[in-house]
Order: sequence, then C-alpha cells, then structure tokens
Amino acid sequence: MNKHLVLLILISTLACSDNKEKLVDLPQLPDQVVLIFKNPQSHARYTFPTFDSVTAISHPHQIATINDQFIPTRYKFEVNATSDTVIINTKRDLFEVKLTYKSQDELTYYFQKGDTVVFDYEGKKPIAKIINRRENPEITNFSLHQRDSVYHDDMPALLVFSHPILIDKKYYELNDRTIDYTKFVKNYKNKIGEILINELIEDVKLITSFRKSNLITEQHQNAILSDLYWKLTNGLTSITKKPEGEAFGELYQILKDLEKDHPVLAIRNDSLLVSGGYQKFIEEKAKRLYPLPKLEMRGRGSASSIRDYATSYDSIQASKAFSPTERKLLQYKNLDKILSETGDFNIETRLKYLTKFKNDYQDTVLFNDFVKKYNVKFEIDDDVQLVDNSGKTGTLNEFISTNKGKVIYVDYWASWCAPCIAEMPSSKKFQKEMNNENIVYLYLSTDRTEEPWQKALKKLELEGSTNYRIMNADNSLQMDDLEIQFIPRYMIYDTQGRLVNKDAPRPSESELLKAQLMNALNTSSN
Repeated sequence: MNKHLVLLILISTLACSDNKEKLVDLPQLPDQVVLIFKNPQSHARYTFPTFDSVTAISHPHQIATINDQFIPTRYKFEVNATSDTVIINTKRDLFEVKLTYKSQDELTYYFQKGDTVVFDYEGKKPIAKIINRRENPEITNFSLHQRDSVYHDDMPALLVFSHPILIDKKYYELNDRTIDYTKFVKNYKNKIGEILINELIEDVKLITSFRKSNLITEQHQNAILSDLYWKLTNGLTSITKKPEGEAFGELYQILKDLEKDHPVLAIRNDSLLVSGGYQKFIEEKAKRLYPLPKLEMRGRGSASSIRDYATSYDSIQASKAFSPTERKLLQYKNLDKILSETGDFNIETRLKYLTKFKNDYQDTVLFNDFVKKYNVKFEIDDDVQLVDNSGKTGTLNEFISTNKGKVIYVDYWASWCAPCIAEMPSSKKFQKEMNNENIVYLYLSTDRTEEPWQKALKKLELEGSTNYRIMNADNSLQMDDLEIQFIPRYMIYDTQGRLVNKDAPRPSESELLKAQLMNALNTSSN
C-alpha cells in the first residue's frame, strides 16, 4: 500500500478520536496541508434572517486558496459525508485558506506547511483544530471568533460596507417602502462605517496582542493584518462619492495608522499575491484603470452583463501599472473568463486568446492546465457531439433526426449549476402531468468531465431519463450558433426538427411551457 495512503488512514483515524486535548505526534507530510472535514456542512446557499425571500448562492467549491504560482484554486468537500479529506500541496511556510461562510462571507485560516487540520462542525460552524502542533484555538479560528464575540451582525461590517446586496437586505427588512432608498443607503453607510471602526479597532488590538504574547510569528501577524488592510482599502476605494460623516475620515485614518505601525503592509510587491485581499485589490485597480463596455446577456431571466474580457486582456497587456507577475495573473483570470464564457466569446476568439497567452508568457504548464480544464480542441466541429451515461456517442442533429415527428424539449444544465438543479423537481412533475408520448425531454449537460455528471445523475435520480453530456461545447460551431450565455437554458424543437424557441420557459413556468409545447405540436402537425 502507498505510504502516503497509510499515513492518511492513520490521520483520519486519529482525527476521529474522542480525545481532543491530546497532541497527535504525526510525521509531517512534506510540502502539503491536510484538511479533514468531519460531517462538513454547506455554506454555498444562505437565506438571510428575516429576509426569507432572498437566498444568496456562492461557488459550490467552498475551499479557496492561492497556489504557489499565485493562481486562485478551489477545492470542495463532500457535504454531509461522515468525513472528507482535502490535500493541498504547497511549499510556502504559511498558507492562507478561506472557507465560504453564509454564502457571501468567508472565514480565513492560516496554516503551516505540514499541518494536519480537523474541522468539526458545531451546527453549521466549522471549528478548526491543528492536530500535529499546539496553537491557541482562538488564533486558529480567529475569523469565526470575531464573528461570534465582536461583530454586531450576522455579517462583518467590512463585508456589508462594500456589498450592495447586504445593504439592500437591511432596506427590505424595514418593510416600509415610504422610506426613500437613496437616503436610507446614505444613512446606513454612515452607521455601518461607525460599526466598522469599532470592529477594526478590536481586530487590530487582538492581532497585535497575539504577537506581543509570542502566540503568533511576525509573518502570521502580517498575513492577518494584510488581509484586513487590503479588504479595507478595497472597500474605501469602491466608494465613488465620499459620504458625509466623520466615520469615513476615521476609516482612512485607520489605514494610515496601519501603514505607520506596519509599513510592510502597504509596500506593493509580488509576495503579496499570496493574499486573496491583495489579489482583489489589483483586479479592482485594473477595472478602474480600464473601464470597459459590458457584453449584454441575452435571454429569459438574464439580469446582468459581463465584462469584455478580450478587450481587458489587450488593455492590461499594454499596461505598465502592474508588475510582470501581477500582469500575468490578471491575464490568467481574463483568459479563464474568456474560455469559460462560451456563449459570449466564440471559438475563434477563445483560441486566439489562448494562443496569445501561450506566446506572451511561454508558460506551458498554465497553458496545458487551460487545455485540460476546458477540454480545448484545436480543430473545430460542426455538430454538437454527445455521449450518454453508458458511453454511447452521437450528435445533437442525429438525435433530432431520430425523433422527427415528436416535439423535443431540451434542458441545458450542469452538475455545478444550482438554479439548474432547483428546476429538476418541477421538470419531473411537469413530465408526469403532461404524459404526452409525442414530447421528448432531453437533458444535455455542459459538464466538461464525466465524473461530476454521473454523480449528479445518480443523486438527482435522472438515470432513467434521456441524458447526454456535451463533449465539445468549446469547439462546436453549432454551440456557437445556439448562443447559450448562461444555464439553465431551455429550447423547443418542433416535429419537423426545427428550432422554434431557443429561449423556452423553465419547467417551473408550467402553464406557459405547456402552452408553448402544445403550440409546437399543433403547429407542426398542420
């Protein structure tokens, strides 16, 4: 048996022990941090207290880190599993890990290379314990401790301060539409500014006390303060018009005091890129320097737009406002968006900027990572290529041709798409109520790999349905023509195989959907 596997089994066994006070003498795993989650709970969705009509949804991969190449990297655990282990490779002495908390918030932890950490959950709260060395639990769980004992609301004031949805939450909690929204936001920002001052003062006081008591190293202190400093900088920079009131002057003074007492915090250099707060700062700086027109999102339910990341790439490549490493990171993020937003950037554009990145940075590792992540093919297909859950392949056109004489309702979805999955119960109910043998329900997954798709089929009990995974979503001209900018997306083909609605109602819009399907049946049969 592999020696690392044996060691992990030992760690997991010890982590499940009832003896929580004993320091476990474990051989350090070189160049990695091991996270063990016991009965992990999801924070990807969060319904705000007294605000039940709004549920915030975040990335399903709830562990966020920055790898040794400064690339943001996400990991996931199996929610509600008895135990799940995540191994993160790193050569850094101090490693930042962020866990999604209440969907819009995040808890920040700092671990040392070689650490093994067990997360126990008290209800929904993740309590971390390092089992290979001693550390004050208040330090290990600093973010959670502050939220429980210092902060005034269910979200930190620093987060609310710069997060529109959280301010909107407070307005709608009033349940009084006679109050002017603009005036409310102005007054509430001043109020939250005053609360933020007190929270920041308490944060800094506690962090520096840890250092004075030699409970943390100077590197550890600076990492926590740096995260706080750049988050505050981002929040203040996001204000286009300085509100009235003394609170905001005091917030700027806190920044100046941090710079005075800890000069290293404000000196921009590439070593800061290990901090998620600093990475956010350079991203926002790029947006301010190069404001770009946004691409319109087309289709039912689209209420947003996205940046033109191709133009952003060109602007940043010519910029001297960033270090070469910062520029490379920003371009990595631009390219990641270009390759992922297949409905907004056509095949030619995606391949063009992938090639530009390869030529600009000569980084074959990152280039190959993109090719693998997005299943990039350097040849272009005409048809959408499909594979079913038994491995049988075909094309979308072949499926349409085979089902001539029937109306086809297509559901484009993915295993990671929460709104898609939320529609599945309505889809099953609708099919049962319609009970029409002349309507075919086709599920097409945009998952780029097989495993998460197969797991989702089993979990959602869709194995008996007509299911395929799209194998060439990134290099099919037919996919380009369908203009699927977001999912879930639904389409209707009539009995002649003609696409009569490329933006059809969702299953939950049952009456509207029924009318359109029956119209397709009746019209094409005449």
